[in-house]
Amino acid sequence: MTAWKERLNLLKYRGGFKAAVFWIIKAILRIEIHFLYTIDLTKQQELSQSSRVKSENGTFRFLSLDTAQDISMAPQGLIDQIGLQSGSSVKQLIKNKTSVYAFIDQASIVSQMNICRRSVIQVDAPTYLDIKLSSGDAFLGYLFTYPQYRGMGTATLLLIEACAHTQRQGYLRIVTHIRSTNASSLNTFNKCGWSRVGWIFTSTAGRLLLTYCPQKIGITISASKRSGY
Repeated sequence: MTAWKERLNLLKYRGGFKAAVFWIIKAILRIEIHFLYTIDLTKQQELSQSSRVKSENGTFRFLSLDTAQDISMAPQGLIDQIGLQSGSSVKQLIKNKTSVYAFIDQASIVSQMNICRRSVIQVDAPTYLDIKLSSGDAFLGYLFTYPQYRGMGTATLLLIEACAHTQRQGYLRIVTHIRSTNASSLNTFNKCGWSRVGWIFTSTAGRLLLTYCPQKIGITISASKRSGY
């Protein structure tokens, strides 16, 4: 399948036309656009939290990894699978104030997510950026569903459960950034009550061009010194 056919495939999703337009902008102008999204946990009703969640295709167990003790209590095979997909070991993630959440189908990972609790988040996509958060914020930096489980709503369910866990820990808001061409992810976050609060414009060569985020939001985005720009 060519790149153009892949992008036409976006049209099958809600919001797919807009995503296709952003892809054309990227292809012609060499500009990539990400959206900054947040969910205000103080305005949410107390989110339900369960160790098991039923989907249309079965029951998945919710796994939260916040401490070294949590790692020791989980099957090593699952820990290895999560680390392999994350690109960093779970032990290192937790050391860096990042919690890992996942749904488990027996001995397999269904979906997984990372939420970081540092005050300044360093990301490497769309380029190297420093995202400075407000007090009480956490940052969702990674969400992945394994191909065989896609289309089952597991990402939505995991997002709800992870938000519930973060809310119970006393955090006020969760922040993330989403590629403007990722219609599927945008639909998931919109469905779960997240709101777009800012824009990030970068060149496809990795240069930060512009950010738009109202000052009242309390989030500052700048090019990281690692980027060289």
